[in-house]
Amino acid sequence: MDRGWMSKPRSTTNYKEGVEQFLSFAFHDVPLGDKILGPCVNCGNKATQNYNKVKTHLRCDGILQGYTKWVCHGEEYDSPSFAFSPMSNNNNNFHIPGFPVNSDVEGSNRRLHDISGLLSAIFPMADSFQSLSSASDGELDGVQSEFENLEPGMAENVNTTSADDDVMREQDIYASFLEEANTDLYPGCATYSRLSFLVTLYHMKVLHGWSQESFTQLLGVLSVVFPQINLPKKYYEVKKIIRGLGLGYEKIHACPRDCMLFRGERANQESCHVCGASHWVTNENEKKDSATESKKKKKKKKKPAKVLRYFPLIPRLQRLFATKKTSTDMRWHDEGRTKDGLLRCPADGEAWKDLDARYPEFTEDPRNTRLGVGSDGFNPFRLMSAKHSTWPVMLIPYNLPPWICMKQTSLILSMIIPGPSSPGNDIDVYLQPLVDELQQLWKGVDTFDSCTQEKFSLRAALLWTLNDFPALAYLYGWSTSGKYAYPSYGPFTRSYWLKKSKKFCYMGHRRWLTQHHVFRRRKKKFDNTEEMELAPITMSGSSALRML
Repeated sequence: MDRGWMSKPRSTTNYKEGVEQFLSFAFHDVPLGDKILGPCVNCGNKATQNYNKVKTHLRCDGILQGYTKWVCHGEEYDSPSFAFSPMSNNNNNFHIPGFPVNSDVEGSNRRLHDISGLLSAIFPMADSFQSLSSASDGELDGVQSEFENLEPGMAENVNTTSADDDVMREQDIYASFLEEANTDLYPGCATYSRLSFLVTLYHMKVLHGWSQESFTQLLGVLSVVFPQINLPKKYYEVKKIIRGLGLGYEKIHACPRDCMLFRGERANQESCHVCGASHWVTNENEKKDSATESKKKKKKKKKPAKVLRYFPLIPRLQRLFATKKTSTDMRWHDEGRTKDGLLRCPADGEAWKDLDARYPEFTEDPRNTRLGVGSDGFNPFRLMSAKHSTWPVMLIPYNLPPWICMKQTSLILSMIIPGPSSPGNDIDVYLQPLVDELQQLWKGVDTFDSCTQEKFSLRAALLWTLNDFPALAYLYGWSTSGKYAYPSYGPFTRSYWLKKSKKFCYMGHRRWLTQHHVFRRRKKKFDNTEEMELAPITMSGSSALRML
């Protein structure tokens, strides 16, 4: 059945005939007088309506665009037999979204996924490890995996290793992954290696929100049903194997009153130097053990009062240039967009052009990144009765095309500010690690570009903040309530205190009218005054900084 009528104007004959076709299809097996879900724009297949109301809504409001499979009205839906979409030219194989496909499936290499390409993207120095790829199984067995010594939690804000130690550790990790990539899932398996199968399962867990317990049970069932498959027994063991494919985070201890972060020179302080609050959780009601019992018990590890989870920005930006596809997308704003003067993407905006004019050396390399930062509080426990506010801070790389940069997979999680209360004006305390990295990125960081196969100095600048009006006060540093609540005009905000209501109201909006507009002289219609002032100049970041 042709569905082209759904995109036609509602007044056309084609659309009206299509509505009749839909109604005859939807009410074909429905008893007389019963209701169905309304597919109009307003109902959105959520509210039930009878025949006449459905017809009226479709005629007046239009049908829901994109609803080409009428699954809510009896049409059969052929669900895929696997969670991921099939690969082109190979109906028996499946592709993991975001996972490189092996282009040589029909050749000598029968693996579905290009694990070697994935490892090369994650470990840019992989070319110098080619001797490992040709090593025998016995030689690879002698390589000690770095993951055996890792704990479930990520490393805290401590870094005592030298550059040589980091290189050696990275070589060991690469060798460990190479061994997993060359290990068949079971003897004779040509399509999956042990590593690619574990990555597939882990990716499905993330996509569909499986719990850790359900994932562990799935591993147990697979091990029982397919005993020839050498699989880990627990979720933690899988995570330990593939952890090196991702990017870690730092746990930075914070003052429970949001005064400071215990990092750098102050990492080992026992209390906050601002308010004196303890670095650690203290239980005043805990009973004291006797002298004999305390000797038998092991010394407990101290628990920090508050922990900030920070995701370093520099390695995440460098990862965008690790593959040719994303590296090309990062230059789209300069090489791929239409430059006709129309506002089509952030690169056509005033802020972007102003940065280009102020810092021409920054714009010489199109790979230099423009970022936006957004943050807001939410309750992660879904309990409206419980007051809790956790603040994630997200970064958006605006170098990417508009249809990519705003997708969830393109957003960069910078940090998670813990609750239970909002950080308020002290959010700048938690933003210190991000500010330090942004300052380092402004100077330049050596990064490998997979397109040019050479290193370049990657720079980044923060252009925008994205937030609602209350959160703007925290990030912008300007109060969004009170006498000067409008951050764009600051002291030029015209406000009046209402004694009866005990709050401010804001007037002076007639200043933006033309100089001889009739509304400027109508007193009784507004605040009983004539408006003769012109619109104030919009404040810039520099003018706001001079006022501090």
